[in-house]
Amino acid sequence: MVEIGLIAEIIFYLWVLSEIAIFIKTKLQRKDVASENKDKGSVRFIVLGIFICIAIDQLCNFLKLGYVNTAYSELGSILIIVGMCIRLWAVTALGRHFSLVVSVDSKQEIIQSGPYRIVRHPSYTGLLVTFIGIGLAFNTWTGSLFSFVFFIIVFGYRIRIEEKALIDMFPDEYPGYIRKTSSLIPFVW
Repeated sequence: MVEIGLIAEIIFYLWVLSEIAIFIKTKLQRKDVASENKDKGSVRFIVLGIFICIAIDQLCNFLKLGYVNTAYSELGSILIIVGMCIRLWAVTALGRHFSLVVSVDSKQEIIQSGPYRIVRHPSYTGLLVTFIGIGLAFNTWTGSLFSFVFFIIVFGYRIRIEEKALIDMFPDEYPGYIRKTSSLIPFVW
């Protein structure tokens, strides 16, 4: 097995801690929010995808599939940090409106500030960048490629569900927001 660098490992665990913090913060902020769940199981699909991607990254590392050198591994560590920052920025910008499941409540509003000026789903963009980085940090471009493809599928499903819920809630405003922003990848999709 190719050794994962200490810095990459520390950054990976910092990302895990940031996700735990997001989970706790969300539970605390939304404990008194009455909302209608519109998730259709997408959160389970995302959590399963996260574990599958990490396992595949580790398997690719173990089998030395798509091995990358130290420079790319360090780039992966930087991408994890960038992705983590994008996600935390998005979660902070949404505040109490951020939820781990697709849900709507009576006080819902369309946030168009911060990262939401550029993309409608920057939290997912942050996770995508993070997982590309995790693959590289684990010394495998194969794992990064798998994560990219898998997350496009997973978040494609989640985005369709979320946008339908938001269009139903804001039929006059949300279509205009869709027209002026990218969905997940700025200026691409």
